[in-house]
Amino acid sequence: MDQTMKPLRFGHLVIWPPFVAAPVAGYTDAVYREILREFGCPYCYTEMISAKGLALGGKATLALLEHSEHDRPLAVQLFGADPDDMSKAVRVIHQTDMLFDAVDINMGCPAKKVTSQGAGGALLKDVSRAVEIVQAVKSATKLPVSVKIRIGWSSGDKAAEIASRLEAAGADMLAVHGRTVVQGYGGEADWDVISLVARSLNIPVVGNGDVASPGQGIRQLRESGCSGIMIGRGILGNPFLFRNLHEVLWGSEPELPGYSERFDLAIDHLNRAARRYGEHRAMLELKKHLAFYFKGMKGASKLRVAMNSARSWPELVDTVRRASGYFTDSACLKLPPLV
Repeated sequence: MDQTMKPLRFGHLVIWPPFVAAPVAGYTDAVYREILREFGCPYCYTEMISAKGLALGGKATLALLEHSEHDRPLAVQLFGADPDDMSKAVRVIHQTDMLFDAVDINMGCPAKKVTSQGAGGALLKDVSRAVEIVQAVKSATKLPVSVKIRIGWSSGDKAAEIASRLEAAGADMLAVHGRTVVQGYGGEADWDVISLVARSLNIPVVGNGDVASPGQGIRQLRESGCSGIMIGRGILGNPFLFRNLHEVLWGSEPELPGYSERFDLAIDHLNRAARRYGEHRAMLELKKHLAFYFKGMKGASKLRVAMNSARSWPELVDTVRRASGYFTDSACLKLPPLV
């Protein structure tokens, strides 16, 4: 095992290996987090949850909190623009019978429906309010409080200054995505700015952006000064990344997933989602997941069209099962280098 790599520590939490699954709205729901855990993911977040929705007791919003005891340690991620809403949301969470291990505040989401409310990434333009929100959440919970940010709204010039103010407000850990809010998901993540932030704070910093393999993550961890690595799009349809990470850290040859393993897991994911959400909702939710499972396969675009054309649950499942017979493990997916 790699003896030089230290766990990610903040609050009472000790995360090993120091690699975490990013909260990806619409993807990292309870079902997919369950799969990630089985492949060795040590730390997850809920999907981004509206603080106002929780404060108002919305049933759909409350449902996003649901998780199993196996899905721990788990952070609940909240977004909002009002400190009172944020503190009320935390109190609502504590009044439920669901246990969490940390509260995370989203200050990085670039979606217009979030930033137009003054929440998510928009808070990087109003750092005083961002500070008030951290203070409000800290006053409402004894759990560690982390914040997920980007390097800035349109420039990373003040990233270290913003991060320092959030640390002073009481944040126990910061996750930094190496793009500005204006960039969205275009361009490349700026790991130089992430490194600058990591080396300027006393609290742990987790770096995020363009990590698609264990090798990339390990390299960024060693070079950036970060205490941990967060992986977002790289784990979509690819929970195998965490298995491969453990294999690399233990010095063994990574076991790349073959076509049949990907199809088997996709079908398993379908069945789990149907049991949890019912077939109709599962069909709507899983089509986007399935596209990632088959990304890179020859003929994947035709399969995606066929899946999106399915009008019923049996038709979707049958489409995937029939397609699984066209591939063999003799030709694996073209994945990024692992080391």
